[in-house]
Amino acid sequence: MTALTSTRHVWGYRALFLGLCAVIIAYKLLPLGLNDQDLPGPDLLLALTLAWLLRQPAVVPIGSILVVFLLADFLFQRPPGLWTLLVLLVSESLRHRRLTMTEFPFLVEWSAFAGAILTMIVLERVVMWVLMVDLAPLGLSLAHGIVTAAIYPLVVGISKFIFGLRKIGPAEAEAL
Repeated sequence: MTALTSTRHVWGYRALFLGLCAVIIAYKLLPLGLNDQDLPGPDLLLALTLAWLLRQPAVVPIGSILVVFLLADFLFQRPPGLWTLLVLLVSESLRHRRLTMTEFPFLVEWSAFAGAILTMIVLERVVMWVLMVDLAPLGLSLAHGIVTAAIYPLVVGISKFIFGLRKIGPAEAEAL
């Protein structure tokens, strides 16, 4: 693959990522009455971001993550910047550990994703507790994290088979 084709490939996937994020945000803002269920819905924005980051890190730059999640914080009326900061910290941590994770099977990647979600939930609750903000019940927050972790294989499968985003190998990762 030439450098020009590779650059077009990366920019095409970046545009696709931003478009999918916009669709997810718009869908969550629609008044469809889906929040009346007992089980909380998954955080598709987070699952998509981390799945694409673990598959091909060049496709999801830090600026895109910052813009998407800060916009989501404002639109979903969350504390501005807190969830964005947590996503940035986790995504950069996973990006740096990416080279060691390329040789491991999918189960290791999935468990790293689940651990990252659990860490984010705990850190968010600690910060909100220190700031004396009303918190949602712990069970609800954990259920949200579990549902998000459970949806991860589906997000990876759709990314791979529908959008063609494949996991790069160790040699390709080192070249990047």
